[in-house]
Amino acid sequence: MEHSDLTSQLRNVWIAILLLIAGVHGHAQNQYLSFGTGGTPMALGGDYRALGWNPAQISFSPLNHADWKSAAGGFEFGARLSSTALSRGDIWNSLLNRGNGSIDDWSGDDWNQYVDLLTNESITLNADVLTAASSKKWRNWAVAYSNTQHFQAEAYFDATPIQLLVQGGGGEWAALFDSLLTDGGAAVENTGDFSAEELLSFQGGININGDGLIAELLQESRLGFSYQRCHTIGISKAWKLGDFILHTGVSGQLILGNGYFSVKTTDGNLDAFGAFSNGFNYDALATLQNGVPNSFEEARKWGPVGQGWGLDFGGVLELKDQFWISTAISDLGRVEWRGERYSVNTALTTWATPVEDPTNVGDLMLGALSPNTWFNEAALETRVIPNGIKFQLGGGMHFGKFLMLAGEMAFDNPDLIGNAGTRLGATAVISPVRFIRIDLGLSKWGNETYRIPAGFTIRSGNKGFECGLQATDIQVLWKESQSEIGFRAIVMRWVW
Repeated sequence: MEHSDLTSQLRNVWIAILLLIAGVHGHAQNQYLSFGTGGTPMALGGDYRALGWNPAQISFSPLNHADWKSAAGGFEFGARLSSTALSRGDIWNSLLNRGNGSIDDWSGDDWNQYVDLLTNESITLNADVLTAASSKKWRNWAVAYSNTQHFQAEAYFDATPIQLLVQGGGGEWAALFDSLLTDGGAAVENTGDFSAEELLSFQGGININGDGLIAELLQESRLGFSYQRCHTIGISKAWKLGDFILHTGVSGQLILGNGYFSVKTTDGNLDAFGAFSNGFNYDALATLQNGVPNSFEEARKWGPVGQGWGLDFGGVLELKDQFWISTAISDLGRVEWRGERYSVNTALTTWATPVEDPTNVGDLMLGALSPNTWFNEAALETRVIPNGIKFQLGGGMHFGKFLMLAGEMAFDNPDLIGNAGTRLGATAVISPVRFIRIDLGLSKWGNETYRIPAGFTIRSGNKGFECGLQATDIQVLWKESQSEIGFRAIVMRWVW
């Protein structure tokens, strides 16, 4: 494979990410990637950007000037792709044209090299958009509203499912089937005595216990994604307590889900569930040529297939212009999905892979996250998915007008899609001049390696227009590699 092939593959992945940001409606169980807060989005969140993290900080807002009255957001977005495969130095040498820059030692036309690269590999994708937001503060009260969209996907592959997706079927796993299919479509009992040449002549296999077969194939693999839109409104109040100020806040969310998919095996039992609205299935737009939906059930499929709610509570104790400590309980609530439980009563499969281009990482992920790849039957089911309660602690300290340090920790349920389990972070915010703010952080999500996010914000003064850019990790600037590619950006924001 040539260098341009790898570049093309990675370009395709990022095109897919950008399309998802532009076209996917979603806010999920975890919060959006708040801009300009380094590795501590809860401790440094303020005005409408405190929603989803700690609503008490709507009135606190440590990054705003003390006398701010209003804030409005026009367009903020972010995306991160995390994978241990990205920690390989030869990949980054090739991408950045460092040293020899050769990729021949890890990629090529041989499918085994792709299997080796992705086996036992965790891949995580988050993409977020904030399309409308506003916050207002008067005296000791503050309110905020935000409209956020979020997409998140997770995939962890054992060797066998990756082999199936990349190469298709073959003699290596023919023993899993009760019978094998000949060219003519006849079924031959699988005695296990076939030669390698005979196995290559078969076109597929049959297994009576289809769910058991899929569970055995997937083993410890986990596949899942969700995409949702969230309307959030919050209120906060400041209470004077001597030299201290106590901020308390609460926020509520209306969650509208456009898609959910989860496949995993527990104690050898398969659990597969999905829900998709026709509004997200672009192919379904073709059905409109036959007329608009003429029944309630048909029309309902074009709307959100998930409806839910969420609540967040928080508090901040502040010693003005010196330090603060904060705590929050967030993501209380649930989403009810109207979807399908997938099954394979009789597994009848060919050796062909369902993925159009198995050597394209983007096509491979889309194929793995499609129910049609693994299942041929479904039964209607309504399932309630909890948001996943998160406990958060944080704080920070001012060092004059030019430096601010903050830290935080959070804990949630890692079994839910998008949740890290444990999140740790620290941030330094530097303001060398009035119109520039620089943030440099350190963060760790779950079992992932440490990240060093860094960014800058350009401001028209203590109050006014803001825009900026942030990278979710910059270690590749001095190290051989890093396991995450990501960015956050703010196109337009106004504080006055």
